[in-house]
Amino acid sequence: MSTANPNNVIAELNFIKPDATIQPVVVYSGGATPQSYNEAYQFMSVPITDIRGSSETFSVDKQGFELTKIVTQHQDFDDPEATSAVYYPEVEQLIKETTGAQHAFVFDHTVRKGIPGSNRRPAQHVHNDYTNESGLRVAEESIDPEIFAKMAGKRMIQINVWKSINGTVKRSPLAFLDATTVNYEDLIKTEIQFKNPDMIGEIFAVRQNAKQRWVYFSDITEHEAILIKGYDTDLSGVARFTPHSAFEYHNQDESAKPRHSIEARAFAFYD
Repeated sequence: MSTANPNNVIAELNFIKPDATIQPVVVYSGGATPQSYNEAYQFMSVPITDIRGSSETFSVDKQGFELTKIVTQHQDFDDPEATSAVYYPEVEQLIKETTGAQHAFVFDHTVRKGIPGSNRRPAQHVHNDYTNESGLRVAEESIDPEIFAKMAGKRMIQINVWKSINGTVKRSPLAFLDATTVNYEDLIKTEIQFKNPDMIGEIFAVRQNAKQRWVYFSDITEHEAILIKGYDTDLSGVARFTPHSAFEYHNQDESAKPRHSIEARAFAFYD
């Protein structure tokens, strides 16, 4: 891979402090106030390599993420019912075709908008969406019990399908930690607090490590999607977790359209 790419960047990512002694906590207000973080977090500089056009092959089973084309008939992503009726089946088919899984079930989605007043802006903290415990728990809660019982014993993966819905991404792109460079000791269980005090989530935050390899795809278009693996029951050596984060370019063109995106969340199973 060439290191002369002018789009390679140094950016600030929100990691867990090396000397943090408290459990990390992320708080979602449920309103226009951006998510907040406790004192365990700190922004740190990291080189991020643009892999657009790289000769290297990236896959959900090796590095934990994969860029692919997407064709959708759906346009109104602000309509949740229409999104679930039209877009979910398209995403399920894409996951099966890309990963080789035989069964896929989209259970949720989030639309993020990088504008003031949005209740879900691009997530500015390094995280993996699930831990070993929360990945299984969310699957049990999200999949129809009869279907889940039929899938018992099969390999299960959790996949997010991320897509721009506001043209080519020029602001707040996603950075990915190559799963082959993840040290599991750097994955820190983190509590997610919501407006509803009865709702508590659990994700992995990340400590920075000099051996980590951070990458991104420049200029993602609306006709592309990134598959991100958040959990895998396979313990044979495939990627199981894919930490990632939005980041801001230095000298970013503030006149460029803000990043609007949708991430559809799914579980998939192999026979």
